[in-house]
Amino acid sequence: MANDYNSTADFNLIDKAVEYEQKVHNNEINPFTAIYRSLVNLGANFVIERSDRKHVRISNFIALIYFAGSVLYLSFGIIWEKWEWFGIISGLSISCILLLVLNAIGKIDLSRVLFMVFMNSTLFVSALYIGPHAQGLNYFIISVVIPFLFFDVKKVGYITIGVVLPLLFIYAYEFVEPSFASSNFLIDDQILMARMGVILQFMLMLLAVYQFVFYNRKAEKELESSNAQMMLQTSELKRSNSDLEQFAYIISHDLKAPVRNISSFMGLLLSKHGSTMNPEAKEFVDYSHLGAKRLERLIDDVLAYCRIGTNLPKPIPVNLNDVINTIRFELRDKLTATGGQININRELPVVNNVHSSLMYHVFQNLIGNGLKFNKNEVPTINISCTNSLNFYTFTVADNGIGISKEYSATIFQMFKRLHNENEYDGTGIGLAICKKIVEYYHGEVWFESEDGKGTTFHFTVRKF
Repeated sequence: MANDYNSTADFNLIDKAVEYEQKVHNNEINPFTAIYRSLVNLGANFVIERSDRKHVRISNFIALIYFAGSVLYLSFGIIWEKWEWFGIISGLSISCILLLVLNAIGKIDLSRVLFMVFMNSTLFVSALYIGPHAQGLNYFIISVVIPFLFFDVKKVGYITIGVVLPLLFIYAYEFVEPSFASSNFLIDDQILMARMGVILQFMLMLLAVYQFVFYNRKAEKELESSNAQMMLQTSELKRSNSDLEQFAYIISHDLKAPVRNISSFMGLLLSKHGSTMNPEAKEFVDYSHLGAKRLERLIDDVLAYCRIGTNLPKPIPVNLNDVINTIRFELRDKLTATGGQININRELPVVNNVHSSLMYHVFQNLIGNGLKFNKNEVPTINISCTNSLNFYTFTVADNGIGISKEYSATIFQMFKRLHNENEYDGTGIGLAICKKIVEYYHGEVWFESEDGKGTTFHFTVRKF
């Protein structure tokens, strides 16, 4: 059903991506910038909501910063020949690479959760082995902030994991640290790492905040653009509805009158001079008269279709049993002539917030079709309703000629006729009207059928 995914915004993103690729191809963008943007956008294409895309990009950015920081530590370790730093820092590098790789293959949530787990675990083990003078616990302050940058506030579970982990490690540190005292780095090395850490932690916090603000501002601009497009679409929709009303007015006044005149004069011609006409001329006039009548019905049906949802009174509770009784009364002559039956298997509900005229059209079309497309000795229509949490599901079943499965995708289209008009009268708009009315009430309509074994139509109507 519907979703809140904005397809217009997606086309804009695609256009921007194509434009960006062209700039890269034409060497208008620095290759390093192109690589950086590609890394930051890893996994964003797997996400539907813009807010989630923002958090994916921020997580990639933070992983890149942490990776750069670990490379910086390793570089200084090589320069100062502190080979023992390699085992400690490489764990953080692996965490960053893991996040980027998992994002690239679409494991978005998993990548961020594993990053938080591995990062905090690596920081904890590093703090234990390096020693307390390196002040490694300060990194956990950043770790507490990171979940709020990684996830939208709606994802409370993931944020809770990200916040609780560093707090648990901070709490456990003073109990576990004495056991690792013999493995600690030299005091001078610890102090050196602490000084480097202050600079790196400050850079991390500053860059993380910048990215958060940057993407929030970017999201606001996208939202403003989306709202502007929505206002434009609303204006266009109002104009389109106005055109449709004008079209309906033209049909009801400017088209129906001449068609009615043609039909009336053809009828007069037949009644006054039909007996004196030669058979061929009378046949031509008959065809013209029937064609005018059919065109008049077609105009009425198109007009009914166009007017669905316009100029309606306030919706009210409607007793559908009364609607069926009205249809049964109107069809009494046909039911008597064919021996047909319209049965309500269980008393139908009173449906709130609908219009009796529209509900009449739905049932009248389905019941009328069930009686018309029926070669059974006793044409029978069975009507029932099932009740669910948010919807009523109505069923109108007949014992008629059935509908082939090959027409399941097209049966509700306008002017779709499955039989020659000489076999069965009609305009082919009835089921299209049913579908439009049902969808106007936020429901669905479908059918089950087999050739020669009748047809069962189902449709839903929201309760509220």
